Amino acid sequence: MLLVFLKWPLGSSFKLNINNIVFTSYNTFMELYLGTWQVAPSDGFWTGQDLSESVNVISSAVRLGVRGFDTAQSYGKGQAEQTLSKVLRRFCDGASGDGAFRDSASCTAGASCTAGRTLQSFRIDTKIMPSSKAASDVLKVSLNRLSPFSVDCLYLHWLRTGFDNAGYLREMAKLKEAGLIGGIGLCNAPLDMLQGFVRDGLKVDRIQIPISLLWTRDLDETLAFCREKGIAVVAYSPTGMGLLSGKYRGSESLHDARAGLFCFKEICLKPYLELLELLSFLADKHGVSNTRIALSWVASKMPDIIVIGARSREQLEENLSGCVALSEAELSDLDLAARGLDLASRAVCDNIFSYRW
Repeated sequence: MLLVFLKWPLGSSFKLNINNIVFTSYNTFMELYLGTWQVAPSDGFWTGQDLSESVNVISSAVRLGVRGFDTAQSYGKGQAEQTLSKVLRRFCDGASGDGAFRDSASCTAGASCTAGRTLQSFRIDTKIMPSSKAASDVLKVSLNRLSPFSVDCLYLHWLRTGFDNAGYLREMAKLKEAGLIGGIGLCNAPLDMLQGFVRDGLKVDRIQIPISLLWTRDLDETLAFCREKGIAVVAYSPTGMGLLSGKYRGSESLHDARAGLFCFKEICLKPYLELLELLSFLADKHGVSNTRIALSWVASKMPDIIVIGARSREQLEENLSGCVALSEAELSDLDLAARGLDLASRAVCDNIFSYRW
């Protein structure tokens, strides 16, 4: 079974029993979570996703040892939270001899399940949007969907201009004090806003940001600040929403909102394609896929958690198939290529989704 808590000396390789999958960690302590953004179509992304395939991905992740899951109220308009809970309940409720998991009404918190797992075996993080409703009321929506599981970390998904974001975070902090959630986090917050919240005395347990070769804006500065302040860093979209696989060299090959991402703008396309060429070169050199090189680079940045995504079991196994011990020169080349894309992107956007604060 895969050990979700990965502890190993920096830069070392070790084998985990995931169907002979090898994982190389660049960190002394790192966790792998499965993200559920892809479970169902969300705001134009992941259109055409088959829900039964998403169920298979979550089930396969559990069987492969994943115990941490990341979701959000907005993913599939609640479908992701509901689907995640439904699948995880099966693993608590027990398994038949042939490995088929049975559904049941509920699994009592803390009780031993016949599959050897309790509700506490899984850690679930979710996200809420700024709202005129009390944070406690908004949380109840997620708790109902995720029932009988609890929420480990509750993120404020996006900050909103003209909204009292700091006040809402303080409301969320009270939920933590009341024991309703395990921690509070910020998602997609730029460094200057995070620094402002910390200066104002707000305690942020985690920040979740896109970390990939596709988007490196203020990354080193954010990592340094968070380490200084004791804020855990969570990396999402480590393969650049699948673009770093090398399959998508132009927007015409995509049929969802990814076609509108900054990298396909005229000013960014050349450095984007140069990055893909470097990934392909290194992948061929090491005898692995572009995806594994991209994930290895993310691991080298030493986030506390990497949230992987997958739309199929094949993608899941690829994302869990391990990192490559890249040399300092190779990492430097990747940094340089990513920097070129970042410099080009500054003319068109200040965040990976071109979100307007």
